[in-house]
Amino acid sequence: MINQELSTNNKINNKKKYFMVFICMFMQAVPYSIAQNIQPLFVPYVIKQFGFSLAGFSLIFTCGAIASAIFSPLLGNVFEKVNIKILFLVGATLSAVGFIGFGFSHNLAQFYALAAMQKVGCLLFSGIGVPYLINHWFPKEGRGKALGIAFSGGSIGNVFLQQITSQMLASRGATYSYIFLGVVALACSLPIVLIFIRLPKTGEVEVVEENDAEEVQTGGFEGLGAKATKQNKYFWLFSIGYSIIAITISALSTQYATYFTGELGLSATLVGTLGSVFAAFCLIGNVSGGALFDKIGTLKTMTISMVLQCIAIVALIFCSKMHGLAFLFSIAYGLNVYSYMSAPAFMATDVFGKKESGIIFGTICLLFALGYAFGSTLVGMIVDNIGFGPAWIVMLVCVVVGYAMLLTSIKKVKGQYAEMEM
Repeated sequence: MINQELSTNNKINNKKKYFMVFICMFMQAVPYSIAQNIQPLFVPYVIKQFGFSLAGFSLIFTCGAIASAIFSPLLGNVFEKVNIKILFLVGATLSAVGFIGFGFSHNLAQFYALAAMQKVGCLLFSGIGVPYLINHWFPKEGRGKALGIAFSGGSIGNVFLQQITSQMLASRGATYSYIFLGVVALACSLPIVLIFIRLPKTGEVEVVEENDAEEVQTGGFEGLGAKATKQNKYFWLFSIGYSIIAITISALSTQYATYFTGELGLSATLVGTLGSVFAAFCLIGNVSGGALFDKIGTLKTMTISMVLQCIAIVALIFCSKMHGLAFLFSIAYGLNVYSYMSAPAFMATDVFGKKESGIIFGTICLLFALGYAFGSTLVGMIVDNIGFGPAWIVMLVCVVVGYAMLLTSIKKVKGQYAEMEM
């Protein structure tokens, strides 16, 4: 009888846990996708409406990345002190109101401030909020799977929003689209947060016992810790290489729509379709990337990432003559999504060890954010002066240089640890 009651309780608790995963998935699919995934589609319409330079308006992505780098370590501590429902409400509100505010903006300073505000909001309910929530509902097993499902919502929402946004921009313009979609984000997120977002109550999930924590800490590659790792020149070669790769990720993520719409003159329907194809292959990329890391390791998986990134950029260079290659870009770049989603956390632990991995991971992320902040603006400056063709060639050079540094450092660090164990 007791075993039967325990089995029934476990089934009920599992339903509650995975229902919370679904709620996080919804938050990624609608409010997050509106705030972060569709902004590149607005770029050609906004610069045409207000006469901004591409480099000038592209600084909104830089402002968002800098805000993320500054506030991430600060906001992480807030979650231990403030009710999570309040934090999700504040985050969703900041994100949606910031997006609505874009519709009332008339100068670059307003766009910059709202972009930073938006990013802080997304950190609260997505970047930090979702992992914090999932970690509490899945303290022992299934955490990685749950996080993967939750974050896949962004790709799912993007499949539909790319088409909807492209058509709306073509027919109603940027101002109307900003306000309408911002209101949709607000209307969809606030009731969901108020009703459903919460941490588990006592007895709803398995508690991590002290001996369980010790078992987790003693398994796997230990590493040398943050201080010793930062004294290793190959750690900095790794981090700088990854920051150079971040330049290309930023450029491709934020400027593809401007290139397709403004430079190549593709229709809104086709641009939306390309965005949807990209989002669909992001789903495949997130899942397959994690599997590749587990099966063949960091070095080979990131080598595949380099090949995919090169294919994506070469497709951009030649699709000016053969528009069909734009689909190759969407496919290759979508499959490569793991290079900046799951890769940072996995590489930090796999390459440098789990000892003080949080500090090591934070340093890697900071340099990645700095590179990402620079990428969109760099491409904008090149395009404003000499065009998209040279800009994509510069990005291809960055990919080759960045991955050469990253892969070399991975190989060297692995070799160093192998020698130490002999």
